[in-house]
Amino acid sequence: MAALACFAAMSFSAGAADTPAANLAPDMDATKTALIAFAQCDASFFTLLAQKPQLFGSAVEVAINGTVAAPTVADPRSQKGHRQSFTRPIDVAGLSLLAWRNEVSYDATMGAFLWWGFDVEGTPDTAADALNRLLQPAQRVVKTGNEWARAENRRIGDPIDAWRRGGQSGSVTQKGTVERVLLIEADEAPGRTKVSCALQGSVTPPLLERVRPDLPASLQQ
Repeated sequence: MAALACFAAMSFSAGAADTPAANLAPDMDATKTALIAFAQCDASFFTLLAQKPQLFGSAVEVAINGTVAAPTVADPRSQKGHRQSFTRPIDVAGLSLLAWRNEVSYDATMGAFLWWGFDVEGTPDTAADALNRLLQPAQRVVKTGNEWARAENRRIGDPIDAWRRGGQSGSVTQKGTVERVLLIEADEAPGRTKVSCALQGSVTPPLLERVRPDLPASLQQ
C-alpha cells in the first residue's frame, strides 16, 4: 500500500467559496436527503456532498475530490486524526450531529476495515428511532442487543452491486467475503451515540471505488 498522502493536498475546503463561512447555515431539506443517502452506506452521500458542499453550513469543513466530497479529517489511519468535531451541533430530523468519523485500516489476515459516520447526541435507541423514520422498511436498522444494525454481505465474484441481507457486526469476516453494516451503537463518551457505516473483509479495489470513491488512492491497497 502506498504511503499515506495528505488528503488536504488532493482536495479543497468547501468553505473557500465566495460566501463568507460565518453567514452559511445548513440547508435543512438537503441535510435530511444527505442523511438518507448516508444510510445507504455507498457512494450516494459523497456524491451528493460534492454537488452541495455547503449543505451542512459553516459548522462542517468539507473537502472535494473530483466528483465526490466528504467531511475532512486529518488522517483516517490515525486514532487521533480520524475525527472532525463540528463547530456547533447540526439538528437533522431528530438527530443532533456532533462530529464526523472516517477510519481506515488494513490487516494482512483479516482484510480491510473502513468505518465512517456521525457522532450524535443521545442514546442508540433514540438515534435508531429517528433514523428509521427517514428510511424505507427494508433499509431500517433492527435492534441486536445493545446495538441497532442493518447487515449485508457479498462474496468475491458477485456482481459489484449485489448484497445479501445478513451478517454479524463486530465479528471477523470470513475470507473471501465482505460485510457492510449500518450500525448504531453507544459512543465511549457518555450521552453520545455513533451512527456509522462499516465495510470490512476482502474488500477489492473495484468495490472500494464503488462504495468509497471519496478515498484517495493512497488509502487503497
